[in-house]
Amino acid sequence: MFRISSILYFLVLILRLNDAKPSGEKYYMDKMCRNDYFIFDGDKIPGISLQLTSNSKYKPNFNCTVKFRTAQPSQRLIITIEIMDITDCPGDSLRIYDGTTLLNKDSKQQCGSATSFTFTSSTTQVSMIFISNSAVESSGFQAAMALHFPMIASCPQSLGLFQCKNRNCISKQLKCDGLDHCGDGTDERLL
Repeated sequence: MFRISSILYFLVLILRLNDAKPSGEKYYMDKMCRNDYFIFDGDKIPGISLQLTSNSKYKPNFNCTVKFRTAQPSQRLIITIEIMDITDCPGDSLRIYDGTTLLNKDSKQQCGSATSFTFTSSTTQVSMIFISNSAVESSGFQAAMALHFPMIASCPQSLGLFQCKNRNCISKQLKCDGLDHCGDGTDERLL
């Protein structure tokens, strides 16, 4: 019996891994500064991986603003800061705005080495502002961003959607891509 259940588990694992997509496209905030809005849409760009810089450390006296928005007025954005390494507090900081409202009001979510935290926007637009002074540089942050479909009541799989355990509704394309787009890790669990 043990052997059959092991084989079945192995087959399910292989099938799930075959369905898995490679990690979402990686973007670097320092390459996107002051551009027009980065637009998320359900088919082409339902989610991304965002890092502050492709370098091992960010530069001193760095000031960067990147604006994101959804393609449809009914969509929202989920932002999960997975890794934060911004050590020169409060001289260096990351601020995340939902429209004009500051989401990460807690200073521990603006700099330092906070554990993972997640925000869901209430508007269609999110801005991320990073500022550093002339002192110590660190590696910055890594985030997962995804479209959220709050207006779709049941989050049907038939529409290519995935229901997270925390009730967020994201594109099925983002499952098992190595990034926590749900904000609770359920899109990365195999079973």
